[in-house]
Order: sequence, then C-alpha cells, then structure tokens
Amino acid sequence: MFVVYEVVLYLVFVLTLPFFLLLGVLRGKYLENFAERMGFYRGAGGEHDLWLHAVSVGETIAAKPVVDEIRRLRPDTSIVITTTTVTGQAQARRLFPDATITYFPFDFAFSVRRFLAHHRARVFATMETEIWPNVTRLARARGLKLLLANGRISDRSFPRYRAFRFILAPILRNYTRILAREETDRARFIAIGAPAEIVETSGNVKFDYVPDDTPLAIAPQLESLIAGRKVLILGSTTEGEDEALMPELERFLKERNGFAIVAPRKAERFEFVASLLTTTEIAFVRRSAMGASGDLLLLDSFGELAKIYRYATAAFIGGSLGGTVGGHNPIEPAAAGIAVSFGPSMHNFREIASVFLRNDAAVEVTSPAELFAFAGRMFDDEQARAAIGARAKETVLQNRGASERTARRIVELLA
Repeated sequence: MFVVYEVVLYLVFVLTLPFFLLLGVLRGKYLENFAERMGFYRGAGGEHDLWLHAVSVGETIAAKPVVDEIRRLRPDTSIVITTTTVTGQAQARRLFPDATITYFPFDFAFSVRRFLAHHRARVFATMETEIWPNVTRLARARGLKLLLANGRISDRSFPRYRAFRFILAPILRNYTRILAREETDRARFIAIGAPAEIVETSGNVKFDYVPDDTPLAIAPQLESLIAGRKVLILGSTTEGEDEALMPELERFLKERNGFAIVAPRKAERFEFVASLLTTTEIAFVRRSAMGASGDLLLLDSFGELAKIYRYATAAFIGGSLGGTVGGHNPIEPAAAGIAVSFGPSMHNFREIASVFLRNDAAVEVTSPAELFAFAGRMFDDEQARAAIGARAKETVLQNRGASERTARRIVELLA
C-alpha cells in the first residue's frame, strides 16, 4: 500500500512542479521553503522532546495555550514546531520565540526520514486532523509516540474517509492517543478505523484563545482614522463575499456615518479588494499605506486582525456566506466581547458555531442585507450590543479547558 502511495505522490509532484515553480517566481512562494520541506537543513540538528505540527495561522494560534500549559507542567520541554504555510510560519516565529521553527516535510519517505533524523523528537502531536501516511508510519517506526489533538471529521469529509477505511485504519492504529473535539468526531474516528480505546473527547482547544491586550503598532493612527465612529469589521472575507458586500457596505456607511475595516483572508485578494473599492465612493486607506482620513481601512496585513477586533461595534466572520470555504473561527472577536455574526456555511467550525447560536451569543445571517441589518441594530442599540457581546465572551469562558487536557496527555507521553 505504501509503495503505491509513494509512486502516486511522486507522479503528482512531477506533474504539479511546473505550476508551483511558476507561482514561486511570480509570487515568491514555495521556493523559499522548498529545501526544508524536502528535508535539507542549513544548521545542525538537535534532540527535541516534542514535534508539534500546526498547519497554518489558526492552528498555530490554537497551539499557543497548549504549549503554555506543557511548559507549565514540564518547563524544560524542548519543542520543534512545524507549519505548512508561510503565514503559519511567521505566526509560529512570533508566538514561540524559544522553540525550533521549521516547515513540515513533504510526505516523501526520504524527506520524512531526513526530518526525523535531524530533529530527533520523542513525541509527535498534530493539531487537528492531519493524517500523512509516511509521517505517521515512519515516526512510529522510529519509536515516537503519536497524538492527534483537536481532531475533527467534517460532514463533507466523513463519507470519503469511511470509503477509504481500509487505508486509514492501519494508519490510525499507529497513534497512541486521538483527542476528538466532540462526541460526533469521536464516533467518526472509530468508524473509520481508529481503535476505540485510544479515542477520547477532549473539547476544542480554540476556545482557550486569550485576547492579546498589548497595543497595536498602528493604534494611534487607527484611532485617529476611526475618529470616534462606530466600527463594522468584515473579517477573513473570501472570494464572492467581497463582491457581494461592497455595494451594501457603501450604502451602510453613507447612512450610518460609520467606519469599516475589511480584512481579506488571503494576500492574493488584497489588490483585488482594493480595486473593487475604487469602483465605489468609499474613501478607503490601506494598512500598508496608512492615511490621515477615510471611512474604511483595508487590512492588507497578517497577524493584526485579532487585536483589531477590539475596536468593533459589530463583526462579521467571512468564508461563511455560501460557497465551500466553510467559515472561519468566530472565537477571536467573541473572546473580546464583540457582537458577532456569520453566514450559514460554517461547516469547518460546526460545533463552535452551534454553541454560539445555542447560547444566543452570535447571529446567523443568510445574505448581505441581513448582515447589514444586524450591524445596524448593533450600531443603534447599545444595550442589545452589550448583551450579545457579554454572552459571546461568557460562552468562550464556559468552554475552556481543552488545552489543559491536551497538554496533560502530551506530557504523559513524554514521561
């Protein structure tokens, strides 16, 4: 089975290489980290207690309270942290200055072996459901104990995973412990072949997010730009949403004399959204070129949105109005006590969204018109805004604890 997998992996690599090389030349992506992902490193290797993998920005942020708790329980733990994306790598370097930070290796057997020989970890823990056949089997063969943390299997993925149970079951048996977010996920892991005795429900570590209260670098300029107005934040917007929201946003800002902050999810969208704004009458400024006046800030940067949410009167979580994105994490604004809304397409954050809706701690909107109607109510009704914000913050507090449970399981494996 693994021989066939390796052959398919090489074929895919060869066929897609020209495309990624072109992107690397045009956008400066992929080429910079290619050597590391193939298992070639500049510096000397070293022994590590824990290899912790977090795919991108969201998983890296979610890993922070886990790492903090591990270091509280076992202060001398040495950690190598890997990410897949460039943005995740930057976030990891910022959050974990005393850890070894590098890229997750490609799942070729030789790349994985080189990684394992270079970093020499004793335990491998992956945040969320990252199942890589060669990483899993070769790490276990080298003697590492394996833990899958914050595991989930989405409604869309479950039928596919179940269809390939004959492949997944041997891989999942390599894990020492699988920590599922909720009972539905636990049952699904068992249904696709994980031994029942290693799967437990531990909750969602993303609820353990704590807002960073340190001042923003641009705080004085931003506060001057807002000029005391009420603020609507459209966070992590994706393709299709910006196009649908801008006409309504233009009308909303004119009627309300408000201020807006738009934060596209991907850097590739920055220029497009800027050009989209030029077709409106909205006076906007870009974070990369802060101006003295305007009615909208285009946040063309990474790592600042979480702190900027504190300025919101109301917030919308993008990736959720139709399409296949499946939403983004609403916990960052909720933890700051902000009135939050999101669309119906939140399948990537199914349990988080359902908890907020069940507690009347967020509002689901099904169209741009409903979104701006919600924002209007929050602008007009201070009491209602404070109440939903308080329920949102309380919901986050009530659901904390998964990071501590995860950290304790990892420390047990390190004993």
